[in-house]
Amino acid sequence: MRILAGEPADPDLGAEVSLTEGRLGGAAVPFLRITSGEHRRILVGEARTDGENVEVVIRAAWGDAQGWRQSTWSPEDVAGTLHEPVHRVEEREKALTIAKALAEGSRNAVAELRGLRYEMERQIADLLAQRANTALRMLMAQLVELSMAVSRARDVAQEAVREGRFTTLIMRHCEAMDVGLGDEVTRLQALLSSVSTFAVAQEGEAQQRFNTLAAAAAAGLGLPALLLSLYGADDYLPFTWDKAWRALVPIAGALTVAAGIILHRMPGRTTVKRCLTALGLIAGLVGVLLVAGLLAP
Repeated sequence: MRILAGEPADPDLGAEVSLTEGRLGGAAVPFLRITSGEHRRILVGEARTDGENVEVVIRAAWGDAQGWRQSTWSPEDVAGTLHEPVHRVEEREKALTIAKALAEGSRNAVAELRGLRYEMERQIADLLAQRANTALRMLMAQLVELSMAVSRARDVAQEAVREGRFTTLIMRHCEAMDVGLGDEVTRLQALLSSVSTFAVAQEGEAQQRFNTLAAAAAAGLGLPALLLSLYGADDYLPFTWDKAWRALVPIAGALTVAAGIILHRMPGRTTVKRCLTALGLIAGLVGVLLVAGLLAP
């Protein structure tokens, strides 16, 4: 196959090589790639070349088919990532040029990992602003998985730096990759810590919301009973359509005022959905009282 020649391949760029498995010796350069397509994968491993063959050993892979998690991979995934970066490969220094290009591609993939972090930050921002209903537990799990992927890639880069058996240019790529991944690990850990703090706050908000709803239920049951006990129901029962509105309008008004106060005090924004739900509960309760009054002996 032709690698480092772009997509579609430029015959004047790149080199024809064979992908092998477990045959080449020598120093390995870090291999970090993010595949494209419907379901992306993060591939972390090492690569070696002798100029005519390229060996890629994948140590771990993560996929986003159901949220970022560790997954399987295929040789086609690896082959699809070797078109870039585009390089002109001279026959005289073919092995060295390919090794340098592979290391450069791994360094470039750090920016793509940064893009994945930006995606996670956008999802968290949407959740905080209540623009999305993403499960917080799923977001935290994906952050942990991405942190594992970045840490694993950094381990590979650090191992290459420690070996130090490369040219100066390849070493610069490995060192830059190490620094970039170290920064991403720090930012992902800080993001995970922030989300954990938000999870605690969300749990407290959920408890407050439950208490508010419990107060709403108590008001919804208590206010009609209080009104009926104050004014009596004997003069109205059994209901006729003329008596019903005079008995139920004060109850509906008291429930509406109580619902308005509760919606105002409830954590978060007062959305149209919440208002419609409150109106539905009021209508339901008034409807139950109406039916009960009509059926009263």
